[in-house]
Amino acid sequence: MSGKVAVVSRTCVAVFRIWPKMKTKSAIDVFSLRMLFALVIVLIEIVFINSLASAGIELILSSVVVTIALLIQLRFGVRQIAAAPADIIVFIFNWLFLDLAPKVQLMSMPQRLINTSTVRVDGVALTNLVCALFMIAFTVFYAFVSRRGGNFEPTAAVPVKPRAPVKPRQEFTAGAVGLALVLCFAVVAVAAPHAYRSVETAEVASPASLVMNRFLLFLPSATLLILLHETVRSGRKLLFSRVCVLLLLFLLVIVTENPYTEKRNALGPMYLALLLVLFQNWFATGTRRLLLLVGSMVLVFPAITIFTHNHKQTLADVSLSQFSDQIADHYFSVNYDSWANIYTAVEIVKVHGMQWGHQLMGSLLFFVPSSIWSAKPLATGIFLADYLITNYSMWFTNLSAPLAAEGYLDFGPAGVVLYACILAIFVALLNRLALRRDGWVAFPMAIYASVFLMIVLRGSLMIAMGFASAAFLAFCFAAVLLSMKLGVRHRVAGRMGARPLVS
Repeated sequence: MSGKVAVVSRTCVAVFRIWPKMKTKSAIDVFSLRMLFALVIVLIEIVFINSLASAGIELILSSVVVTIALLIQLRFGVRQIAAAPADIIVFIFNWLFLDLAPKVQLMSMPQRLINTSTVRVDGVALTNLVCALFMIAFTVFYAFVSRRGGNFEPTAAVPVKPRAPVKPRQEFTAGAVGLALVLCFAVVAVAAPHAYRSVETAEVASPASLVMNRFLLFLPSATLLILLHETVRSGRKLLFSRVCVLLLLFLLVIVTENPYTEKRNALGPMYLALLLVLFQNWFATGTRRLLLLVGSMVLVFPAITIFTHNHKQTLADVSLSQFSDQIADHYFSVNYDSWANIYTAVEIVKVHGMQWGHQLMGSLLFFVPSSIWSAKPLATGIFLADYLITNYSMWFTNLSAPLAAEGYLDFGPAGVVLYACILAIFVALLNRLALRRDGWVAFPMAIYASVFLMIVLRGSLMIAMGFASAAFLAFCFAAVLLSMKLGVRHRVAGRMGARPLVS
């Protein structure tokens, strides 16, 4: 690692070391935290400019444009009172994957990208402009739809209208909770052994295994999140039986969601959502959510790659230096190939033209088997990998395909703006879903979807749509089970003549 990259790493590490010393109470102003992040972003930009000043003015200017776009998003696209942390996830993705990682990679490997592409100054400049366009379009449209929908930060000059009374939600019955728990045990008993065998035999993923792993084995996770939310928010007396049910569900989640059977992209949304639901009152402010999510994405996720990518690794065999080396080297791995793959998408459009919605149709119709739809497009990550294998020295096809790359491949710059606007609408919808009070499933589903948005942003969209749909069905199925009125005694109206006679 070069001296310039080391400076960037030390700057980031110093910032994260002072976080625990900050007072984590509501007095922490989100503006101060934003200023801290803005300072880190600007310092990294200064180091980058100083390192690659000789590369050309267009590269430097395009990098400055990305930094300005990111700062605008930090100021206007991260809302303090947003009910769901989806806007924070979008900011973290844009910062880590589209700003920090490519700068670190370019300073260390100025002639070659992480996905084996050859670096060209004009290509780098155009890719930076595409990323900046995506950030600006999202920020502007998100601010617009949030204000129009009434989900904006109140001020003294804008009175807040009182909410209409909402019908109180009924608590889950013991019979419904017991039925859901028994069904979760049955599902894990049947499906978990197959999931573990598929890991040991390196079995290729099939539609059946995806349904089993992403729907059936996610059922305990969805049930736990819904039941935990009902327990926290209902105000009911915490009974010993309810605690036992939650602990049993958590044990099932550990069996189904662990580094042995899942990659970190599936583990992160579940366990972060669990923290955000369990401590939802403490994480009600955007400041604490931002600290949790940034710390997880920057420190925890790179560190646990030691276990998720080596199933024989144990905690006793890992030293502290291995963790620190893993975090430092993580930005040079293919996990942070998003910017490089946008670069490749720009190159493909330049050479072969746009796809005109071909990739989008494949993502929307992900459930149609290729045996029926012979012309079904490949996932965009595989599509990019095939191009890199043919023209460069790429050796595998498991690549990411960010939303900006998806949009640019299909419709050029207009597609980047379109996808950013759709993303803004989706984030605003998650905020409104988290505010719903007419059902117990809305808030945990919105929280999980917000964290899962990192997978959607990284892509490929076709794969993310499949995973998201399976999780959505699991939430719906769990909600139906828990909402069943088992064991409820209905009052029967008195019979004729039961009333006393009046003389």
